[in-house]
Amino acid sequence: MKKIHVILVGAGTSRRFGNNKLLYPYKGKPMYQHVLEIAAHMDETEFQEFTIGEKIVVTQYEEIMESAQQAGFRCLRNSEPELGISYSIRMGIEAIEESAMCEVQDAILFAVCDQPELTEEVLYGLIRSYEVSLKRIACVADGERLGNPVIFESAYWEELKSLCEEQGGKMVLKRHREDVELYQVKDGKKLRDIDCLWDLKPLVVVRGGGDLATGTIHKLYEEGYRVAVLETEHPACIRRQVSFCEAIYEGKMEVEGVTAVYIEEAEGDALYKAVEKAWARGEIPVLKDPFGHVIKAFQPEIVVDAILAKKNLGTRRDMAPLTIGLGPGFTAGQDVDIVIETMRGEHLGKIYRTGSAIPNTGIPGVIAGYSKERVIHAPASGKFQPRKRIGDMVKTDEVLGVIIPEEQQKEVPVFASMTGLLRGMIKEGYLVKKGLKIMDIEPRMDEKELCFLISDKAKCIGESVYQVIKDYENSKTGR
Repeated sequence: MKKIHVILVGAGTSRRFGNNKLLYPYKGKPMYQHVLEIAAHMDETEFQEFTIGEKIVVTQYEEIMESAQQAGFRCLRNSEPELGISYSIRMGIEAIEESAMCEVQDAILFAVCDQPELTEEVLYGLIRSYEVSLKRIACVADGERLGNPVIFESAYWEELKSLCEEQGGKMVLKRHREDVELYQVKDGKKLRDIDCLWDLKPLVVVRGGGDLATGTIHKLYEEGYRVAVLETEHPACIRRQVSFCEAIYEGKMEVEGVTAVYIEEAEGDALYKAVEKAWARGEIPVLKDPFGHVIKAFQPEIVVDAILAKKNLGTRRDMAPLTIGLGPGFTAGQDVDIVIETMRGEHLGKIYRTGSAIPNTGIPGVIAGYSKERVIHAPASGKFQPRKRIGDMVKTDEVLGVIIPEEQQKEVPVFASMTGLLRGMIKEGYLVKKGLKIMDIEPRMDEKELCFLISDKAKCIGESVYQVIKDYENSKTGR
């Protein structure tokens, strides 16, 4: 009877992940163990035409070797992982060919150790699909997307051994599509391999990309989460140098080493593919979606309303398993799960699991003894034209810009309310309404760099959001 040998490949250096992903805990055990345990318990009585032959693990890691040996695998130590996955494939095939168990027309099932959602059902389904097919290669697939594991009959082993560096079995598979049987897997998540840390983290959609929202977005990105930002058509942001929403105007916006990129694709698959490409590049996608329409399509695990509108603009508790509202306008346990305090003072960053944040007072927080003086509102409606730049030193009553009314009346000057550094200013050409906040002055004149850094307030709020999400994740795993 013909045999199907099994080779598990787990020798990579996890460059994109940042550390050894195969040993990273996933649902209570190291990632590699999920695939190892499924392969170890494969029952040959499930198949009519094949028996299970050799079971081999190719790895460079001592812990994986010890665990694999205990599970009945033969282990091959890959001492040159820098040569790429092709070297592991060649090592495994040569070991099979030298085995006394190997016969003509045997096949090898190749699987990788970074697919923790792979199931026994998928493995058995693939082998049965190959068993009844007249083709000599079988591959799992999610629609048009080809995945792992893959089965190759012995006729293709020499071609597999000739692969170089990071070339994998897909290279051979694509050359011989006419000889490939596809086993379609309905749930594509079962085929997902883990490349980056954020592949393990839940998707977070943040409504709003202003300066306070950016503190949260930046923190979650740094902690490895995939984040998507939803903004209005024309963000009215003041602290533009530290706000990811500026990507709407500029195409890209970098804040403290993290880049956000505007995604212009309108909808559907094209939109999500563009978002995924941004994540793959290590960027944060920013979309024009003031009403949160894509939330239903994206199905994020977490939604954060960081619009800071002082009222709820449509966020609902049923939008995601965890919903978080920043500032007043939300009630924890009703329209969102959690509320975070945004008012400066001793309660800044407080986490409310019931109730609401402190109501908006309309009075800016105190910085270096100044409050209302720091903020400048539009004295008229019209198009704003600046006379200064963010970071400039300004003096009381100095003209910082003008507003040109739509009726082409005489321009209205905007005066500095105090002496300090121009910390924030609305975008040139923005059509403002009378009373809109358009500028912000920093009283600490010897700290110009603060104009270009995420504020301590935004960072405090971001830390609280991260703590809430971490508690939520721990509650799912029982930690």
